[in-house]
Amino acid sequence: MNKIKIILVFILVSFSFCEQNINTDDAFSLENSFDDLDKEFNSKEIYDPLKSYNELMTDFNIGFYRYLARPAIFGYNFVVPKVARTGIRNFFSNLAMPLRFSSNLLQLKFKESSTELLRFFVNTFFGFLGLHDTASASGIAKYESDFGLALAHWGLGPGFHIVLPFLGPSNLRDSLSIPVSWYLNPTGYIKPFWLSLSVNSFAIMNIMSLDGDTIDELYFNTPNVYPFLRDAYEARRESLSK
Repeated sequence: MNKIKIILVFILVSFSFCEQNINTDDAFSLENSFDDLDKEFNSKEIYDPLKSYNELMTDFNIGFYRYLARPAIFGYNFVVPKVARTGIRNFFSNLAMPLRFSSNLLQLKFKESSTELLRFFVNTFFGFLGLHDTASASGIAKYESDFGLALAHWGLGPGFHIVLPFLGPSNLRDSLSIPVSWYLNPTGYIKPFWLSLSVNSFAIMNIMSLDGDTIDELYFNTPNVYPFLRDAYEARRESLSK
């Protein structure tokens, strides 16, 4: 069960590349879904024709984290206090409201999409442009969503599993939805493109800086890390699409 909590952090981080809507506390507020995820782990067979490639790419991503990302995050943590990093995370999460709003709306989830508008108003005007998550503190829920989940909601299957360079676990449906999710996020419109990519990469690094210990535990202390990542990713995405 503890490993499922760890993997949820990792999955939320990996999908923040397009969303930037992740509050890492979300991974630990899903107690009611842990049993369902366990069942998925044991009963669902993942279509994985690219297994050899995926294992190699997982090793590459772990190596990238170990030798490049992790030292950079360590230095970043030394310079930037946690309270500031938390504020940055909240800012990017608030900024990504259009992605969550539109993706929930595409699923005809009117309550969730209207709640996202309310969260944006509260956090922008009472949370110092989103630096403080006033909405969550007031009991207003956040509803994670992206274009891949909208497609899944309407019955489009995941296709084969694939591990993306740097981003980690994905599948065919979610990979093809990345460009749409990218431009449903305001940071996708920053010009030139390299600056937009840099801003999103910084936001990801900031999120990872808040959960370095759990990512270390996952990458360095989990036996058979690739199938664990694969199965947890697919189970989590399926649960979110319902």
